[in-house]
Formats: sequence, structure tokens, C-alpha cells
Amino acid sequence: MSTYKPNVRERLVARSLAAWRWETGRSGADVCKVAGFSQAKLSKIENAHHPIKPADVMALGLIYEVPEKERTLVYEAAERALVPGWWEELPPDVVMDAVRDYLALESGAILVRTFKTDLVPGLLQTRQYAFALATAFVPRPTEDKALRQVEARIKRQKRLFDDKSPLGVHAIIGEAMLRQPVGGPMVMKDQLLHLLKMGELGHVALQVIPASAGAYPAHGFPFNILSFAEEHFEDVVYLDHLNGGRYIESPKGREPYTLNFAALQRVALSHSQSAELIAEVADGM
Repeated sequence: MSTYKPNVRERLVARSLAAWRWETGRSGADVCKVAGFSQAKLSKIENAHHPIKPADVMALGLIYEVPEKERTLVYEAAERALVPGWWEELPPDVVMDAVRDYLALESGAILVRTFKTDLVPGLLQTRQYAFALATAFVPRPTEDKALRQVEARIKRQKRLFDDKSPLGVHAIIGEAMLRQPVGGPMVMKDQLLHLLKMGELGHVALQVIPASAGAYPAHGFPFNILSFAEEHFEDVVYLDHLNGGRYIESPKGREPYTLNFAALQRVALSHSQSAELIAEVADGM
């Protein structure tokens, strides 16, 4: 029995390869004969039971006559899955394994839809706000550890300013979060002004659920949805836990989250109305 544990991106690549074959209607035996693979190797590739070589992705893409653009996207994803990212160098006490996988996914995503009611999404946090959150944890981390956690969070945010392919963000947050002075009034005011600045980026959408909304969809259940450029890379839902995280990859499992995010968009204030509310709260800090 294989003991190899693929990361989420490797599983996405594997599903793409399996989907390519299913769409052509070709049997595994037929593909193996053309590719020069054993059936065991093809099975391991399609189920991510061992590292997937980019060269094998390219070979299968050519066999299945996959369009060049799609073939290249999956090939590059396979390359990224094998190359350690900056997050791999961080020790476990700074970044948990589940978060490490999330950072790998986020690095290759084109859009993150995030729903938070109790804190500012990590991609939009200031250093001071992130430090206040880190040092409120129990057991309280050392200042050095908290600072390293903050720097990891800030490093994630570089994707928002990528000249070639900036990460798109659609964040829906609760009004109560705006009024909770994490780090004190001055830190919170700076955080709110930062939200306004980030909301001016063309690829960042920010909506606030007003307190007057009462009960609303997914109330009490924050989540992230990551989307990718690759055609066969379906959305992945990520749920935070206190000591880890959980991924939801099946279509049936993802459906409630995509439906509720769409419903939240309708309940929340518009982008301009949200900016007005954030500015108003900031002025009162």
C-alpha cells in the first residue's frame, strides 16, 4: 500500500489527467501501450499515489490531443507541485501542515473568495493587526514566533501586486468585525484605512454585511473558495480549524459553499456602500 501523501495541487493535476482520458473514451491499457507506461504507473498518476512528473503530463496531453493552452497550464501546475515554495522552509511552529498546503494552493490560484465575520481576511491584514491576532493566541507565542507568523502572512500578500497575474480576491466580511478594535483603536483604524486602499485595486472586491441584515446565509460558518486557471482544476473549499484545516474537493461537498457565497453577495452592501461604511467606522476610531 502506498504511503505517499500528495498535496492538494498534486491531486488536482491527477484529476485533470484522469479527466483527459475519460473524455477521449480510451482505456487505460490502450493509453499505456502508446505512452510506454505500465498500467500500475498510469493508475498511480491518475490517483496521485506518487509524485507526478511534468514530462508525463506533457506526454499524456499529447496523446489525448489536449489543446496546447490547457496542456501547458496543467504541465506548469505539475512543475509547481514539485518545486518547494517559500512556505516549505518555515518550521511547523510557524505554519501548520494544513496551512502549508493552503499556501501552495493559493500561490497558484487566480481567485480567492473568502467569507469572514470575526476577523479581516489574512490577505488584507496589516502587520500590526496580524501581530495582535498572533499574540492573542493561547498558549501565547514568543514575540519572535509571532513576528515570523506575521511575516509569512505579509509575504502571501505579494500575490496581490503581481504585475503579470495578480491574485483576485472577493472578500465578504461582517460589520461587527469592523468595530472590534483588534490591537487597539489606532491599529484598527489603520487596518480599516488599509481595507479601503486595497478595495481600490481592480482585482479586489470587498463587501460588508450590515448589522441590520439580521440572520444571513452561512451565518457562523466562515470559509474560503479557491479557483484556478486550469480547466479541469475545480474549485477547492478550505475551512480553518484551531489546530489545522480541512479541504473540500468533491462537487457535492463544494456546492453549499458556492451557493451560500452567491447568496451572501446579495445580502451584503455593494462595493461602494461597503467602502462608505468602512470609512465611517474608521472616522469614529
